[in-house]
Amino acid sequence: MSDSLHRDAMLEQGQHYLEKELLNLLQRDKLMFEFFQDDVVDGLWYWDLTDPENEWMSPKFWRLFGYDPEFKEHKITEWQDIIFPEDLAVAKRNLELHLKNPKHPYDQVVRYWHKNGTIVWVRCRGIAIYSNEGEPVRLLGCHLDMTRVMERQQELLGLQIKYEHLQRRLDEVHSELSQVKLLNDSLLRRSESERIRDDYGFAGSQFFIEHVRLLAQSADRLGCKLTTLRFSFNGINGDITQSDELKNFLNKSVFALIPGCVPFQFSNELIGVVMLDYSEDDVRNIELEMRSAVQTHPWLAGKPVIGLQYRVLPVNSEMLDKYLDLSYILEMFFK
Repeated sequence: MSDSLHRDAMLEQGQHYLEKELLNLLQRDKLMFEFFQDDVVDGLWYWDLTDPENEWMSPKFWRLFGYDPEFKEHKITEWQDIIFPEDLAVAKRNLELHLKNPKHPYDQVVRYWHKNGTIVWVRCRGIAIYSNEGEPVRLLGCHLDMTRVMERQQELLGLQIKYEHLQRRLDEVHSELSQVKLLNDSLLRRSESERIRDDYGFAGSQFFIEHVRLLAQSADRLGCKLTTLRFSFNGINGDITQSDELKNFLNKSVFALIPGCVPFQFSNELIGVVMLDYSEDDVRNIELEMRSAVQTHPWLAGKPVIGLQYRVLPVNSEMLDKYLDLSYILEMFFK
């Protein structure tokens, strides 16, 4: 029979002639087997189910885990010490199901310990071979190295977790800012019976108390600290002109540097400001700007001596729970 007729006959039988040719090569040509063993998969194994202690493993099987195959026996106990116990349990369960029903795939990703202590991710697949009596007698399987894929997947999962955490934090900050805005709008709508700010931007007592309470609550939620500025003066002695001139100077030259600044005058000698999470460098810059402005400001009642002190305070439960008043704020923040 010619090659053409032979090919046609095999096609009519439902088997492609190249398939038949490949099967014949695999049966008689060891090079074909070596090709599949060395270049297609990352390890082959062949397990005797009738004598379960015996399992042949290809050299590449062991090299994947950093071991010299020359020093490894073809025993099932050789690899069971390096596979993750929980993954071994999954593989055993899948084997039971596969032997009961060949349609259930013996296919799972498992982890092994490499000789150097790192983790090797492996896709382990196998197929049972049955005797003429229908009993499973062998299990043929292969390994595919999935380490790079799984490591990349874990990296992406870590990035996703970080992104979701940042997104939740951003939502919390947006919520905080919304609450701050709502409360600030509420305070700004207060009755003029207790004036919110005077002509120089200084807060009335109730407005200042509510402002400090709001800052303490926000600092607690955001994990920040409070910073206080204490401006002190000597020699004013109740001089209204000098006091107003000083307040005007601070409002234009100092408080303008602090976004959302709400100053309060406790006395002729003391003005206080409470801020959210200002660093020592921030305060130092404010002081330098103030010292420079003092020298160039056109004073009418004599150049004053202005002292500036600052404190950084962590928020405590007392600040949040106590009913705030001016005496408590003065004692806690500015003494």
